[in-house]
Amino acid sequence: MPKPEENKTLNNKIRKLAPDAIEAMGDMLRDPHTPAPTKAQIIGFILERTLGKPDTTIHLTTGGGTLKDSENRLIAIAREIKEEGNMNQDYALSNPVKDENEEEVDYGETSAEDEEDNFEEEYGENDEE
Repeated sequence: MPKPEENKTLNNKIRKLAPDAIEAMGDMLRDPHTPAPTKAQIIGFILERTLGKPDTTIHLTTGGGTLKDSENRLIAIAREIKEEGNMNQDYALSNPVKDENEEEVDYGETSAEDEEDNFEEEYGENDEE
């Protein structure tokens, strides 16, 4: 990563070259031998620097249904992830991690019931499924 003083020097060099670069772009735009795609790139570059980039529109679809349907799908996904995590936890508990001395490492204990209580506190119970 360049040092701040190196960045300052580089920025100063770039600023000194900017008028020549702008003049060269103008010459290329006026030259009948410059390929159209190159002219289009130059024009885009100039317009973005002077007018700014155009706004971006994002179209979002929920796959149909209501917001509640989407919420229920997300809760179902969260439960699947939780269940997968419980399976991984059960595997981890039955296959303890050992340190370099082949002694079991104790990370503390959290039961599946505690995890379920924490999940319900955070996301609430959903009986509408």
